Amino acid sequence: MKLDDVAFLDATEQAELVRRGEVSAAELIENSIARIDRFNPQLNAVITPLYQQARQDAGNIQTTAPFAGVPFLLKDLVADYAGTTRSDGSAFVAGHYTAETDSELTRRFRQAGLVIVGKSNTSEFGLLPTTEPERFGATLNPWDNSLGSGGSSGGSAAAVAAGLV
Repeated sequence: MKLDDVAFLDATEQAELVRRGEVSAAELIENSIARIDRFNPQLNAVITPLYQQARQDAGNIQTTAPFAGVPFLLKDLVADYAGTTRSDGSAFVAGHYTAETDSELTRRFRQAGLVIVGKSNTSEFGLLPTTEPERFGATLNPWDNSLGSGGSSGGSAAAVAAGLV
């Protein structure tokens, strides 16, 4: 199976491939990074790439974890990831907050074997029905770039639909 095909499998199927040794966590992460670099410039779904940490985490993955090695985007809203900034989609907040520790939610994602490759775009403070924050700009629909990606999770939705994660 080609890695581009693997990108469209769900998280449980990807983790099962890692557990069976058919693909490594590092291969999943490198494929995700390549797809983000290729498609994100037109989609604007990923607003903070975290490639270096993702590569490091992929090398330390526990293959028994439920989502072992599966690439994941952390929504840039509420969830803290140690050493990274969080803007909640707001130009006002941007650059004013760097997390010292992982939030409980982030810790559990990582404990489950998910590998965070970046942060996804969101509406400002998650309050609007479209992902078009002034801070980062609109996230586009991967199936029709003339349309936006709705909801406060538009960055995440576009990334999954495009097979970025």
